[in-house]
Amino acid sequence: MQLVQNKRYAEGIAELEKANEILPHPNVVFNIARAHAEAGELEPAVASYKEYIASNPPDRVEVELVLAQLEDRLAAQKVAEPKAPTPAPDLTGPTPIAPGDVPAPPKPVEAKPAEPQKPAAPAPFVGEARTEDVYEETIITASRGKQSPLDAPSSTTIITQQDIRLSGITRIPELLRRVAGMDVMQITGGDTNVSMRGFNSRLANKILVLVNGRSVYNDILGSTFWELLSVDVDQIERIEIIRGPGSALYGANAFAGVINIITIAPGEGKPGLRVGYGDQQQAYGSVWATGRQGDIGYRISAGYTRYPKWTREIDGGRTDLLFAPVNQFTGAESQRIDIRTSKRFGKDMSLDIGGGYANSKLDVYGIGPLNEYNFDAANGDITVDFKSKNFNARTYFTRLSGTGQAAYDYIGHTLYTSHPRQNVFNTEAEFVGTFGEQISHDVHFGLGYRLKDVSWEYLRGNDIEHHASTYVQDSVHFGKHFNIVGSGRLDYVPYLKKIVPSARASVIYKPTDRQAFRLVGASAFRSPSFLEAYVGLPIMLTVPGALYYSGNGREDGSRLQPEQIISAEIGYLNQQSDLFEFDVTAYYQRVTDLIAVQDNRNVTLSDRQHGLGGYDPSAGRYTATFGGFTNQCDTHNVGGGELGARIYPVEGLDVFANYALNVSTQDKPASCLIPEDKRTSRHKVNAGIQVRTKMGLNGEVTWHYQSAQVWQEKIATPDGIVYQQFDVRAYMLLNARLGYRFYKDKAEISGTVFNILGDSDSDPLQMHPYGNRIGRRFMAFFTYSL
Repeated sequence: MQLVQNKRYAEGIAELEKANEILPHPNVVFNIARAHAEAGELEPAVASYKEYIASNPPDRVEVELVLAQLEDRLAAQKVAEPKAPTPAPDLTGPTPIAPGDVPAPPKPVEAKPAEPQKPAAPAPFVGEARTEDVYEETIITASRGKQSPLDAPSSTTIITQQDIRLSGITRIPELLRRVAGMDVMQITGGDTNVSMRGFNSRLANKILVLVNGRSVYNDILGSTFWELLSVDVDQIERIEIIRGPGSALYGANAFAGVINIITIAPGEGKPGLRVGYGDQQQAYGSVWATGRQGDIGYRISAGYTRYPKWTREIDGGRTDLLFAPVNQFTGAESQRIDIRTSKRFGKDMSLDIGGGYANSKLDVYGIGPLNEYNFDAANGDITVDFKSKNFNARTYFTRLSGTGQAAYDYIGHTLYTSHPRQNVFNTEAEFVGTFGEQISHDVHFGLGYRLKDVSWEYLRGNDIEHHASTYVQDSVHFGKHFNIVGSGRLDYVPYLKKIVPSARASVIYKPTDRQAFRLVGASAFRSPSFLEAYVGLPIMLTVPGALYYSGNGREDGSRLQPEQIISAEIGYLNQQSDLFEFDVTAYYQRVTDLIAVQDNRNVTLSDRQHGLGGYDPSAGRYTATFGGFTNQCDTHNVGGGELGARIYPVEGLDVFANYALNVSTQDKPASCLIPEDKRTSRHKVNAGIQVRTKMGLNGEVTWHYQSAQVWQEKIATPDGIVYQQFDVRAYMLLNARLGYRFYKDKAEISGTVFNILGDSDSDPLQMHPYGNRIGRRFMAFFTYSL
């Protein structure tokens, strides 16, 4: 753009065309059109303006006026072009001259008065140049509005579309492993648990996951079933990760952070497909269509995935066990479809309507005495999303239903077959306003309502809850260098019968436009899930005739308290150079009231006097002990930091690396007998190289390291439910992908290897003591786009 401004049009246009070839963007096309028009090259200017208008930009009407003016000038220019005179044909030939004759002199030509010259036509109006950096990363999750990570009030990470494509990874949780401070634990082929800065667990519940801002939180268990999302990795534009508590904007369950999966907008991109097949009968398929008719855009996608278990933990030949009537080698097998449309009204207003559906067979690991668990489930949503300059609103309905049962149990026991169902209606409205000049304010104010309707044979008590919330955020800008962001939210939680507050305050100092210092203080909470709050399940013990009754753990009438976190963080982000960027963050977290399976309590005579315990006719056994969930008595003090960098030494080569440190201690009163929590690796390292070549070869190699852990799990024994500690050794994970693009970059063949070193180690990789022993997997892919 500087070249164009200096009237070096040919050089500037060449640079812009090169950029648009690497990563197309409508604003770059507009600037190409504008440069051609300024240079007087009307035909290529008209062609580029038409290409820009075809993307249906918000300013389409204004640009159509510019295009009409240029087309009129081009037509007039063609009419005014002088045409060479055509001589009249000489039908008689040359006239012969007789000898001695003198040729007649030519007739004098009368001089015509010169016509007055018309003034030159004014230069065409070409529109204002697009001067913003369209390739700069932006994030919307941190403040519910589009902004640079430099201005975000929290530490952020973005997984780009390039990262997704070059990695070859088809599981969303596995993509998150490259993020500094992220805990990713793969247990089976269909069960991956994700946390941040510690406290990962089976049925992980410390992170709020969104898809385009819509919560996909599982209210029954408090977890995320990744394989039940109706979109796959080929439909994702980027994944935004907020590192640190997010309840001040997103409420309960944004405890340790927020993950927002942003899909490709309706009408954007090109139709295409990708299919893949690998060893152990792995399979992946995705097909999508996208298009636009005027102000209406659409996107339709469908897909299939199959991930077998890494290993089968129980030999199928056991005669003392009863197995569930499912394929015991299936980790996850999923089918999905997603349809979204978008209608634009003017420049600043749009309405999105769509829905998705996914059906999946999952092998997951529960908590407490229920370990391996088979779940055949369907999940769907219908969503309406309205956006304008000062008002946004979203309403959606989601339904989750299916059949669940233990994968196996001893003969004579039950498989605990059940039929969970969850209906959620959610609506929220947000008002946005900006005011002020020297000191400017960007204010967000929102209201929300969430209805939860749950039924499950494992629960007792309430099955309907009405939640309400309100929040406000003000971003105050002081000149060019300072920005203060304050956020506060109130959530009414029906189970707790009270309002729970959350807050966040951030001070951002930018010494230059491309670097920022950040100081953040925040609080967040996680409310008990339906399982934790209302469980009522008789569990058969190995002791003949004995029963463990898992209730809500509160015979005294009191209630579980929400998990609480208070966090302080300081960070620095530098994007000063075009060749590299880096960030560093240090944090402290104080965590209290973690919810866990409580110690079992034997039945007493007092219990029998109050009608508790005794013979349970439904199970044909006697209740010998009680359990459920309780708030832990310890306080966790977690300190750590994250350091990350990305380098771009030459075009087509990216190098990235990050390191995370996590150190945790516990404060326990004398009566608190909880073991030391060492389930979080103290050291985690990620590094990778991405390559893109002009000849079509491209790929990525990533390396992950995680130090040792000690997991304590409560297991069922003849003496009841007791803690047992398991060592999980340190491990390295090496993944690679190589691809080749051809046929005008429309087609690509590629191969992905997960855990390259997996079969070269006598002690196979295991991320959780109950998890599968993870080996090497290979998949080959074919991709085609129109």
